[in-house]
Amino acid sequence: MIQTLKTQGLRAISGVTTLIGGAIVVLGISSQPVMSLFCGSIPNAIAWIITLGAFYYAYTVGLLSYIIGFVIVCAACGIIGSPHYIMSSIFGPKPPEPKVKMVKIEASVKPKKSWVTRFFRAITRPFVRLTFLVLAILETIVYSSFFEKENCGETKAQRSWFWNQLYEKDEAYYNYEEVYGGEVQNDHPEELWIHINGILNDADAAKDTCKVIYEMFGRPCKLLHNPTDGPILDLLECFMGKTGLLRLGCTGPRKLLRNILREEMKKDYKKIVLIAHSQGTIITGNVIADFNDMIEDEEMYSAEERGDIQKNVSKLEVYLLAGAAHYVSGKYVSHLECLSNRGDVVAVLGHIFPNNLKGIWRNTRGNGIRYEHCKDLVEYSNWGHTCTDHYFAPMEKGSFSESKLVTDYWLKNPERKSETETSPLVSK
Repeated sequence: MIQTLKTQGLRAISGVTTLIGGAIVVLGISSQPVMSLFCGSIPNAIAWIITLGAFYYAYTVGLLSYIIGFVIVCAACGIIGSPHYIMSSIFGPKPPEPKVKMVKIEASVKPKKSWVTRFFRAITRPFVRLTFLVLAILETIVYSSFFEKENCGETKAQRSWFWNQLYEKDEAYYNYEEVYGGEVQNDHPEELWIHINGILNDADAAKDTCKVIYEMFGRPCKLLHNPTDGPILDLLECFMGKTGLLRLGCTGPRKLLRNILREEMKKDYKKIVLIAHSQGTIITGNVIADFNDMIEDEEMYSAEERGDIQKNVSKLEVYLLAGAAHYVSGKYVSHLECLSNRGDVVAVLGHIFPNNLKGIWRNTRGNGIRYEHCKDLVEYSNWGHTCTDHYFAPMEKGSFSESKLVTDYWLKNPERKSETETSPLVSK
């Protein structure tokens, strides 16, 4: 009884502080154009146009419309990038396709889905899943209020039909052949690289990011695909995965990554590098927390078992781009970095949440936002959220210069050929 009351109390605190945290995030988003005046992330003239235009809109239409319009403009820039980037991406030349060294191309690789199929899925899937979410929440309120029992537990048997529909996402783990379309040249077989994608990424887009990782760092990358349900549900899953409320977000991708790492860490890899972006940082942060709990749980695991887990976890190198996680601890991993743009609206949810307010927003464990035992890297003049365009591309122009990705792995001259980089693209 006492434990139940404590759990309900923590959930209530988390719910209230999540609303407060959401308000702080909105204020953070709204401050972006003003911030740009001081940090030079966009030209001053454009920042003044946005700001003065918003004030003019406020006087002619009303204060509420001004606030809504202002936040929408700022949020759009925080996701898509600065106005200068948006204009250059529309009218400028398209970037070249990533170069991938192939040993053999598989003829049986499935082609990308047509734009019609992808568009139809993008329209219908969020609507259906949002309907399930509303019904699941209403059902949970009824069960909790009148029957005093839960219907959204950890296992499938403990969950209602609606919650199971939400939990059953199309997450998948793609090997090298599935990511790159054939056998790829691997000059570093002693390393395993895995990418965990973020919001609004279908499988094809996430695979393209893996190709960029290969071109920049010279390592093939497997993919743990976190499927998208549209911007509204993806952001809601971020909030729920961060806080633990309704346990939404702690689902398939988290369990899949945890199980994959359990198996991969037992192999003879010298290091396992995780590159997570956006919502993927929440999934990765939760999995690392799971392993930390195992290492420190003296009742559930013997000293030998905990030692083995700690030894395996020490193989991990973790890079969190646009960190939205609530709690991240690199206590037992070999290296942990958190990289964020100051003008990234999603990173405001976690990594660059105001430091003096991080203790206010509590999760269901009673913890505020905490990033421990990690190297913090923030580019104060950068805008945008996308992994390739706003994180990897700026690395090639000098951003995040202190990151280990840049200092140890980045191929500064990708065109230079060495003895291990001479295999041509072979089509068979």
